[in-house]
Amino acid sequence: MPDAEPFLLRPLEASDRRAVRRLWSARFGGTASTQTNWIEAALAPSHTATGVVAAAPADGTIVGISFLEVGRRAYTRQYLGLTELDLQAPLAERNGLFHLSCVRVDWEGRGIGTAFYERRLSVLAARNVPRVFGIAWHRPGSVDSRALFESFGFTCLATVERYYSRVGTRPHCPYCADECACTASLYGRTVPTPHAL
Repeated sequence: MPDAEPFLLRPLEASDRRAVRRLWSARFGGTASTQTNWIEAALAPSHTATGVVAAAPADGTIVGISFLEVGRRAYTRQYLGLTELDLQAPLAERNGLFHLSCVRVDWEGRGIGTAFYERRLSVLAARNVPRVFGIAWHRPGSVDSRALFESFGFTCLATVERYYSRVGTRPHCPYCADECACTASLYGRTVPTPHAL
């Protein structure tokens, strides 16, 4: 497979469930119920969650996944773990949440992560969501999403050791033997207007 092979971004489809779960488990861990809840929310037309996949153009194999949610202030506080961590963040009444992006190891460095960030910011701008937040997992010995957050103008609001075990949202870490003890950083920014993207 040549390094310059392009990829296709498209909305998550029902037939993607199995491949998405497999990539999610391999790259991020977590529980099957969390994966199912996010996938089903993104597939429900009435829900505010959005799922996007990156596919290899030759055969449609899923090589990346990304999820976005829009939540009210209270949901955003809960999602980010602000109460448990005793942290403050400049929340709006409606906030975008960059939930998860995973790229298959052999497809890293080809612009998929950048394309996911651009797509999610465009979706939020189109929905007139004023603020967006995300969590950058510090993957041990590996490149992580901090560089992408910063290249897209996000500000680091806090860096928290043992983030996932403190907020209770991620057992089965692929880097830790079981429950995640990794550090994570919380990022936020305003959403640019559609013409500024």
